[in-house]
Amino acid sequence: MAPSVIAERAAAASGNLSVRGLALARGGRRLFGEMSWELPRGKFLAVTGPSGVGKSSLLACIRGTLEPMEGEVTLAAADPKAIGIIFQHLRLSNNLTVLTNVLCGRLGRYPWWRSLVGFGEADRVAAFAVIGRLGIGGLCHKPVRNISGGEQQRTAVARVLFQEPDVILADEPTSDLDHALARSVLSEFRQLCRTKNATVICVMHDDRMVAEFADLELRLDADKPNGWEMREVTGS
Repeated sequence: MAPSVIAERAAAASGNLSVRGLALARGGRRLFGEMSWELPRGKFLAVTGPSGVGKSSLLACIRGTLEPMEGEVTLAAADPKAIGIIFQHLRLSNNLTVLTNVLCGRLGRYPWWRSLVGFGEADRVAAFAVIGRLGIGGLCHKPVRNISGGEQQRTAVARVLFQEPDVILADEPTSDLDHALARSVLSEFRQLCRTKNATVICVMHDDRMVAEFADLELRLDADKPNGWEMREVTGS
């Protein structure tokens, strides 16, 4: 029987996410193996490492779209509606406005016909608030195709924040942002951990940001035993 990726049971009471004996490969090359750890609810995990070591593949495995070689991932938030994903390539609807893209973050809460009649005033007010906090309030009614890459990235972040998920999987969500804007995005994630007990798993490359915002760092590196190492971030 193939190993289970997203188990049909809640994770252990001590953790929101449990990884047991996980091994991933790409193109016939083993990326890492024998990976086992638990991530409690409300924690911010930074996934770091050089290019090509499997950071995006690990996120894909956690969300259930990539089958591992070995082991399993058990995620307490097994309902896809409770998982917010910021893809490396964003996956926005280019012909829709910034506001509409953000509102789509809550489509999973409603029956299919709701998309035909539009969102209520309460949803629109909440979406405007999230967009404003990320500094793109003046772009609400612009089509996504007409805004910059960094503005598109913040739109994708706003969509997930508006969703209010239990778990956020973010693949380099600040790669197109300057230091100040990156800090504002990561501050939003950190606030969700503290106030909503949300869990954030974020691919990051800036050691200063890892030290400031993360609780734990999962370093993927071929030089590490079995290709990975988990450590507590003492500066967070």
